[in-house]
Amino acid sequence: MVRSLLVLLIPLVLISLFFMSREVDLAGDDPVEWEQLIAVADDEAEFVPVAPRNMPQTWTPVRMKWEPGTDGRDQRWMVGWLSPDQIFFAVEQSNVDPRAMIERVTRNGSPDGTSEAMGQTWQRYVSEDGRTRSLVLVGDDVTTIVVADASYAELEAFADTVS
Repeated sequence: MVRSLLVLLIPLVLISLFFMSREVDLAGDDPVEWEQLIAVADDEAEFVPVAPRNMPQTWTPVRMKWEPGTDGRDQRWMVGWLSPDQIFFAVEQSNVDPRAMIERVTRNGSPDGTSEAMGQTWQRYVSEDGRTRSLVLVGDDVTTIVVADASYAELEAFADTVS
């Protein structure tokens, strides 16, 4: 009897947890359908989620993540693209404490000047090992970071596709 009850309850609990969780993290080498998830994030987020638009067919969206947080806080949106040169570029946004997010996403990066992209001035960051570069834009309600193991010029060009 107990065994039968467990056989019925365990799948119900797992199905409930799956559908109640809105956190989605899809990653891999295959293209992902990020447009549907950004629509969900747009409905739920306390900020306007952005993503690269009109990307060439040689660029592939390979990773996306939406974490709705709790009570409109600690929300996180991320979408990542693989360039033709197999370099991973990502746009990440969150309404968490900007310092913690900047530290995590830039890989403990240090300020390295400024860049112009999307008609705004972004703070540049470079990781301790000099490999990863990031562009950081801190707003009133959201921090946006564009990151890749690429040059600032490449990051600026990628950021200019974001809307």
